[in-house]
Amino acid sequence: MEEDIPRKAFYSIGEVSRITGVKTHVLRYWETQGKLLKPSRRGSRHRLYRPADIQLIFEIKRLREEEKLSLAAMRRQMNHKPDQHRLPPRPLPAGPMDHQVLTLLKSIRDELLALKEILE
Repeated sequence: MEEDIPRKAFYSIGEVSRITGVKTHVLRYWETQGKLLKPSRRGSRHRLYRPADIQLIFEIKRLREEEKLSLAAMRRQMNHKPDQHRLPPRPLPAGPMDHQVLTLLKSIRDELLALKEILE
């Protein structure tokens, strides 16, 4: 399964849909109603999924199909698992930093978190 996934830092919603077999409207629903996914967004407001998000989608899909869990049950189950792979969000520094620098810093942080997950 993972061998078929192209190695990239970010994936579009269409790419994620093709990789996981989950339709785009379902991914959007899981994000808005289920509060299970939190893809990154850039200035264009396009969703950008990291490899860790794709793994989460596979887990949600498994819970939905094999264990027949509702979104609320999945949310409860995922909230009870200790999430060791995520660092707490840090406030962005205040000051005259322009949008491009902040976007670059967020991108670097997301890639470092993804690498941390791979190494653990």
